[in-house]
This record gives sequence, C-alpha cells and structure tokens, in this order.
Amino acid sequence: MSLFPYLIAISDRRLINARRFSKLLEAKNITMSQLGNAVYQQKNRYLFNVVDTELFELLLSKTAPAKSRPHAARQGDSHKHPTFCSYLPTKNSANENELICISCDPTTFSHGESTFPSDTPIILIENSDCFTFSDDFLLAMQLDDLLGKALIVLSSGNAITHKQSMRWLSSFEMVYYCPDYDLAGIIIYETLCRHLNKPPVFVVPSNLITYQKYCFKPKKPESLLKAIEKVDNLGLPEQLKTLFSQGLGFIEQEVFLGEIHE
Repeated sequence: MSLFPYLIAISDRRLINARRFSKLLEAKNITMSQLGNAVYQQKNRYLFNVVDTELFELLLSKTAPAKSRPHAARQGDSHKHPTFCSYLPTKNSANENELICISCDPTTFSHGESTFPSDTPIILIENSDCFTFSDDFLLAMQLDDLLGKALIVLSSGNAITHKQSMRWLSSFEMVYYCPDYDLAGIIIYETLCRHLNKPPVFVVPSNLITYQKYCFKPKKPESLLKAIEKVDNLGLPEQLKTLFSQGLGFIEQEVFLGEIHE
C-alpha cells in the first residue's frame, strides 16, 4: 500500500486509519509524531494535523505517481515510469537486410502511420542471435517465403510491449510473433493481442514436437501448468500444448538455429 492516498486524504482534511498510516511511515523510518498528531474521531478513524509541513510536502512529492521518467528518477526509481520513446532494431529484408533503427515516440507517426506500407509483413524475433541469423531462423520457422518482403524486428522480450512500439505495430496489417516457447512468451503475446488493432500470428513451426528433447524444466513448476492453460484459452496452435505436455518444459528459440551457429 502507498502513502500517497493517505497524504492526499490528510490534505483534504478527511479521516484516515492512523494505525495503517503509522506503519507506512515507519517503513520509511519516520514516526507519526515527527510529522504531526492524530486526533481520534471514531473507531479506526482519525483526523491528522500536520506539524512538519516541509516533511509532509517532501513525502507528497516522493510518493506521488510519476508523471515522467525524470519525475520517477527524482523519486529514486526511474523504472516506475515508461520511457518517452522506444527503439526497434530492424532489418529491411526487401533491401538486402538493410539494418535500420525505428524510433517510436508520441511525436512520430502521430496518427499511427509509418514510412513503410501497411501491408508490409512484420516479423518479431525475440532473441538477438536468431535476429542476427534471421534467414536461417525464419527457414526453421517456415516463414522464409516472407524474406524479401518483411521488416524483421528484434523484439527483446517485454521491450516490444512499450506503448509506442505497439502503436507503431498497429499501423501494419500482419504481425508475426516468434517468441521463446515459454510462459513469458505467451504473456507477451497476450499483451500484444490486447493493444494491437489485430492479434499477431503466434508462430509455431509444424514440426515443433520434434524439438521436445530440448525442453528444460522451469524453475517454478506451476508456470508450465499456467502456460498449458493459456494455450487453450488463447486458442494457440495445438503443437504448443503437445510440446509442453510431452516435453514437460519450455524451449528457447535459439535451438532452431541448429549446430551451424555453435
């Protein structure tokens, strides 16, 4: 629980639960008597009078929801607020795999438009080696027919779920998502489905089950059960459920590169 709603209630002269408020203050090494005094009104309800206004304003500033990355940094944790802009390392396979960096921010693509046609296929690849050797990887994913047409994006785990990245992705008609085959990959897919104009294609090669010997057991056994449940709920390809059930674990996508890149 955060101090902020209590501080706002005190500012508005509303009653608070002084015991809970005291515990929240103690977590920050501040006693309630340092800040002011609580006056009993009714059971578990107190009117709090601020004595140290400077300390009160400092607490209010530090606990308020961050409005920007710099604001969050001044509160001691910049990660409490998303960055203003996202950057997507991208290969343009239509131009001899030209390597470019796409900047996605609120001032660019103001209406969701892109410098690339909306019918350009977008392929999201989770990990850097698979992105580096994308021609070989996409052959294993049975997406090689898109080479020469697609933009190939290094999606880097949760980084692709940045608000501005998803806004840029929404300007395209077809997005293919190539994740690690684990719970985290499925959760990222769920996020993309919620925010893109059209759900992406969760890429699963038809011979996926032949890779089950490379499955590893997750640190948390319950994550495997959750992944299997989500496969059913999201209507993902049946091969994925078979892999999890028979291999009793997950697969990282680098296994599809084979021995050639060892």
